Amino acid sequence: MFLNIITNVQESKLEDSSYLYILVTIGLAIGYLLVRPAVKWFITNRVFDLLSYIMVSLILCIMLSASYFMLGLSPELFRLFLKVTLQLLAYFGAGLVIWNLIRVLFIKHS
Repeated sequence: MFLNIITNVQESKLEDSSYLYILVTIGLAIGYLLVRPAVKWFITNRVFDLLSYIMVSLILCIMLSASYFMLGLSPELFRLFLKVTLQLLAYFGAGLVIWNLIRVLFIKHS
């Protein structure tokens, strides 16, 4: 359904962007409702490392996207930066999970 709406808006090439505002607002509301319980759980269980990782990842992706639009990076260079950024975020996140698992195991067994 979401892809059909985007395709219809893209094909109609409407000058009026009110459909996009409505679509993005609905997406923001749904995203907020889905993410809010997870953030509450992170704070309640004091999982600050993971919450910090998520915030840094978000800021990094925003900065990368802003550099594409504001500095006029070529699409090829943007794709390369995006690929490297997402891979390194995945590696760093996996390392963070492994580090915390090892730390929890040693704290519980000590």
